[in-house]
Amino acid sequence: MNKLNLKTTVTSLDDVRATRRNLLMFAGASAAALAASACSKAATAEPAPAAPVIAPKLVGPAIMSSNESPWGASPKAIEAMQKVLADTNRYADPETQMLAQQIAEREGVTADMVAIANGSSPILQAFAEIISQKGKGQLVTSLATYEALPRGVQGEGADVIFVPLAADTNFDLDAIAKKISKKTTATYVCNPNNPTGKMVDPAKLKAFAIEASKTVPVFIDEAYIDLADDPKASIMTGLVKEGHNVVVCRTFSKIYAMAGQRIGYCIAPAPLAKQISMKTRLGGVNHLGLVAAMASLKDDAFYADRRIKMKKGRDALVEMAKATGRKFAENPQGNFIFLEVGMPNKDFATKMLAENVKVVGRTWPGYDNWTRICVGTDEETEMCRKALAKVLKA
Repeated sequence: MNKLNLKTTVTSLDDVRATRRNLLMFAGASAAALAASACSKAATAEPAPAAPVIAPKLVGPAIMSSNESPWGASPKAIEAMQKVLADTNRYADPETQMLAQQIAEREGVTADMVAIANGSSPILQAFAEIISQKGKGQLVTSLATYEALPRGVQGEGADVIFVPLAADTNFDLDAIAKKISKKTTATYVCNPNNPTGKMVDPAKLKAFAIEASKTVPVFIDEAYIDLADDPKASIMTGLVKEGHNVVVCRTFSKIYAMAGQRIGYCIAPAPLAKQISMKTRLGGVNHLGLVAAMASLKDDAFYADRRIKMKKGRDALVEMAKATGRKFAENPQGNFIFLEVGMPNKDFATKMLAENVKVVGRTWPGYDNWTRICVGTDEETEMCRKALAKVLKA
């Protein structure tokens, strides 16, 4: 039997499914007969009445803690997953290649510059292993940022230099640049930043990345870029295309509501992308997530709708923060706010949970009395508003 020719055959999911169906061409005739009989009975059976659509009642706590999308994935993504449920016994190498090619075409790079994994976290961990250099490396980044990469580097026995945030709770790129030394093996910028939601001025970030990447790779985490007011102005994949030593990482967990399907990718110089892929794809990538990701990227209407919903939800959180009279990171661009609550983060989380609202229960160094509150449904946001007023008043 001929092997699957990825270069000429894999052009669509239908091609992949057709090829896999050909592998079953010698299935028993009795099985086919049983299937035909079942289809005949199904065709003549009286169709069941459609169940009424009822909005689910919120019975558990309002989830304002995990930076997920509180709304479902694209209907096209759901349909795409349903179509391949019978194929999940197969490793999804063709689909991985197809998604890489789709991303490459969107970003204006070649497919060998795209690394795909089960979420962005494995990419961050792989990069941590690469730059740690068996404990001899050093990462320079900021306090109060996403922890996956710094923790990964520390777990490999390497050093992390944390630079304090600027007075406006944003990245202090000038201070970070000054900490880059001969020992430094990478820098990390999360933009928009988690947990502050702050966005670095695009001109400053571009200038920083170009200069810093002359000596070390610059990892720019754009997990929340699609939620920003003007994402196109801050996307940095062009730097990779221009040949700079920059890695840009994205995820389908946020705008595309696929936190449970775990698909992430990075765009990097081809040799580095290959290194990352070798470390992240040991057992292959999530099959359903891949097809959902491909369908999501084609659903422009869904993308536009979710941007509107996320901004509305974020604006509601900002108004809630202003009503408390407390300090918060202004003009957030993710799907959360960062608020000073006047008590240790864990105590605040415990008190909020007693009011049936779940907020993040961990802290960030230097910001022990601050908390991150994420976008929820209208019902969850109202529950959070009431609980916040009660807890802070007490």
